[in-house]
Amino acid sequence: GAQLFVDTNGGAVTITLPASPANGDEVHFIDSRFTFDANALTVGRNSSKIANATSDLVVNTEGAGFGLVYSGSDVGWTYMEK
Repeated sequence: GAQLFVDTNGGAVTITLPASPANGDEVHFIDSRFTFDANALTVGRNSSKIANATSDLVVNTEGAGFGLVYSGSDVGWTYMEK
């Protein structure tokens, strides 16, 4: 249930997801300085899938705010808002 206010004003930031998530674990990301478009947030998957993909998630949308919930090893982390 972590809510992370991410500041990329000074440069790109990488945040790595937990290595051993449990079903229902949540994490929320908020672009606190509206700078993801200039300096991206990378969400490191830490060996779990993100939205069924085997690559890290790169977010470069100014003002982005979104949540991920872990739904098991088949899909991994999935978006709470779409």
